[in-house]
Amino acid sequence: MRARPARSRRTFLRSGAAAALGVIAGQRPLAAQGGTKHRRVVTGTNTSGASLVVSDGRTPQIARLENPAVGNTSDDLWVLPHLPASLADARDPVADYTRQPWPVLGGAIVRMFTWAPGFTFPLHKSDTIDFVFILSGRVEMQLDVGTVELGPGDTLVQRGTNHGWRVLGAEPCTLAAVIVSAAR
Repeated sequence: MRARPARSRRTFLRSGAAAALGVIAGQRPLAAQGGTKHRRVVTGTNTSGASLVVSDGRTPQIARLENPAVGNTSDDLWVLPHLPASLADARDPVADYTRQPWPVLGGAIVRMFTWAPGFTFPLHKSDTIDFVFILSGRVEMQLDVGTVELGPGDTLVQRGTNHGWRVLGAEPCTLAAVIVSAAR
């Protein structure tokens, strides 16, 4: 981790919800055949109780966003309105979902992002604990004091602190996150 001088660090702060909406600002639902394809495979059981795949493919369009001008995509893969989750509920929780920046109190969102080279996101914080997994590319997480570079195979536990993002290098960065509501 290296410290960054205060003058060069972004000082633009937003509330958690405003910051999340900033990531998706200017984004629109993905076209049926466009954008990065984040595949989602969902299992379930049949009437005999045997396990099987109940869906395999893209998330429902209502849960996908894209900014075609820069190549950013974001898919809400699964949403839990409360924990513990019910295994008896076979409905797809994003089929009739209204996109939201953060999970409801007591809930969680599983989200996958692909950010274009050079993409930056200003400092922000939320009332969540985020488990972030870097799948490809490189990204720098900016904090009030210092930065940390993350790459494929790295995991970040982001505990509601002030942070921002910057994609490093010439390739897109794909991250998966489990965003769990938390209390301060």
